[in-house]
Amino acid sequence: MKVMSRMRRFSLIMFLIWCSALLSAQSAGHEQNLFACKSGLDSCDRSALTQADKNEVTAAKHEQDISDCKSAWTSCDPSKLSAPERAQVAIVAHQNMVSDCWSGLRSCDHSKLTASEAVGVAMAENQKNISDCWSGWSSCDLSKLSPSEVSEVAVAQHQRNVSQCWDGGAGCDRSKLSTKESSEVTVADHQRNYLACISGYPECDRSRLTPTEAGAVVAVKDTTSR
Repeated sequence: MKVMSRMRRFSLIMFLIWCSALLSAQSAGHEQNLFACKSGLDSCDRSALTQADKNEVTAAKHEQDISDCKSAWTSCDPSKLSAPERAQVAIVAHQNMVSDCWSGLRSCDHSKLTASEAVGVAMAENQKNISDCWSGWSSCDLSKLSPSEVSEVAVAQHQRNVSQCWDGGAGCDRSKLSTKESSEVTVADHQRNYLACISGYPECDRSRLTPTEAGAVVAVKDTTSR
């Protein structure tokens, strides 16, 4: 009898464990389906939803509509929004447009800016143009600079050209260098070529070395070949 009682208890325990696992699996499946429906996924099975689930899905879809409208996405359907929601969306959309204007994006519509916003955007656009000109970018519009700004940009452009020449860059324009700068760049060129030869780099031009430098290069080569 005791053996039978133990077997029954064991069977009951196993049955309860099986039921718990089954309910857990069903719950996980239900949550996954609910998530799919809230997210608008094709795997959503609306027939498996309870009324409470359907209410949650409807609320989630409405929130997504609001988000889409705030982001000005084509999926936005203003007809599904309440009057207060449409007003909120209009505020966010305007703020986004102002941000686009400050960032210089093409989506900016200057005609929709308030007077104070237009002043702020004009200042931001001017600063961006000055920065572009200082950096030598093609988006620079010199015609929008003041005389002092043009002078400052010219100095920056000259310094950038000198730096390019010192580094042996392809953007170097030697015709724009002063006599002193040209001499300094020639020395830098010579030193760069000597270092290339000492290091065994292919861009070395031995014809430009002095006899002393040529001898040093040969000595280094002999030392490293031993």
